[in-house]
Amino acid sequence: MAVLFLVSGLCATADADPLGDLFKKVGQSISNAFQPRLSPKPTDKKTKPPSRRPGPRLANVATASPTPMEPPANVVQEVKLTPTITVLRASAVPAEKAKGDLPYGIPVPGQKSMVTSPYLPEGGHIDVSGFAPGSAVKDPYTGKIFLVP
Repeated sequence: MAVLFLVSGLCATADADPLGDLFKKVGQSISNAFQPRLSPKPTDKKTKPPSRRPGPRLANVATASPTPMEPPANVVQEVKLTPTITVLRASAVPAEKAKGDLPYGIPVPGQKSMVTSPYLPEGGHIDVSGFAPGSAVKDPYTGKIFLVP
């Protein structure tokens, strides 16, 4: 079939008939299909269609530059979470057990009647409401005795 196209293309003249022109153009398109294509000139800029992804909205569209849009960078939103802090209630200690030089609990800033253990500062909070300052209480985390500040 390819031979028929080539022979008919050679035999046909441009003024002869439209069917010959058709065969000539088909033959040229087949031969051009295997030729390397030229890359577009750098001055030819094609505009990209607008992206359908939501992005930042511009406040003033008139000042926007006509440069092509770049894909938005992946933005990671930083969220600071406060760790869950366990709060346990301190228990009273009999006066006979509160002997010697005992440490004071460490007050929690901004929280009235809350302390952290002097024996386990990275532990949870201890509720000392209802205890007078200087009274001895038992640490619910370690079982040791400390004084209410």
